[in-house]
Amino acid sequence: MIAAPSQKAPPGHKVRVLTAKGLRELFPDALPASLHELDDPQCPVTWIHAERDDAVVTALEGMGLDEIAVKSLREGPERPRVEEFSDHLYISLFSAGKPVGGRGPDLAEHVGTGAGLPRLRQLRLFLGSRWLISVGHIAASDYEALQERMRRQVFSRDRGPSFIAYHICEWMVESLQPTLEQLDDRIDALEDQVVMTTGEAPMQELFGLKRDLVDLRRRTAPVRDVMQRLGSHGVLFVEPEAEVYFRDVQDDVLRIIELLDTYRDILSSALDLHLSSVSNRLNRVMKQLAVVATMFMPLSFLVGLFGTNFVQMPFRSLGWFVVMFALLFASVTAMWLYTWRKT
Repeated sequence: MIAAPSQKAPPGHKVRVLTAKGLRELFPDALPASLHELDDPQCPVTWIHAERDDAVVTALEGMGLDEIAVKSLREGPERPRVEEFSDHLYISLFSAGKPVGGRGPDLAEHVGTGAGLPRLRQLRLFLGSRWLISVGHIAASDYEALQERMRRQVFSRDRGPSFIAYHICEWMVESLQPTLEQLDDRIDALEDQVVMTTGEAPMQELFGLKRDLVDLRRRTAPVRDVMQRLGSHGVLFVEPEAEVYFRDVQDDVLRIIELLDTYRDILSSALDLHLSSVSNRLNRVMKQLAVVATMFMPLSFLVGLFGTNFVQMPFRSLGWFVVMFALLFASVTAMWLYTWRKT
């Protein structure tokens, strides 16, 4: 079971409030005042992003968000899903971060994965009629890129907050691309080792990579259902114009799932190839041992026959001694010719 991570945000963390007028940064203690401004039906389209912190969770709870959604923030990682409430929409997703070897204060909340996979960081979205609140970790460089995308694609075109949610979902799916490329390189390297080497294949790495693929597919598959739900008709707070964009993200997720299935099939084929090559080498060894044992069968019979120690039998003469060795040579030659013709 994955333990719930700490609810402490990185030192110096600030809440970011983005509107068409620009970006404002404030401390979590000042978040309730900004949330109160969202109650105005005429408020501008707003994107508020914050790290998961006790003060942030308390402010969201005081805002009146549903207790199920707020409870999920306190409990930590969960399966990607979407829930409709009377005054907002709750979306739970994740993004792929740095490889597991990396450490840092920006990785306060993540989902544990296999040794070869990057950190999968939880991100929760709360979508209202004129606002979107995201809670989780977004790197500074990624936030700057998203901020520029929001200005060009949302605020300048006077679009609603569901388009902000779309661009965040698109970014989260794009964050998986480096992981897929890394998996592709690892699979190619393992295939080369299995096909070209004659010794022991890295079985531990083969099984570890296969486990990583299964784990990543298990975590990605629910995202497909989330995008399908957001792209269907009549979902609360999702503008009809944005539904086609969510369906486009769904297609990207489907491609990722199909690619993971393809990687798993390739890896299974490589594993079967390795096991077949091991079996073939064992069969060759057993065949050689069987040939040697078969050749020695008539030799053992003849040596035992002519080694009988009876005085009355005519086997103590030089002639029979020569006949014995002639029969030994003839039997070995005959067995070798027979084996050569059969194999």
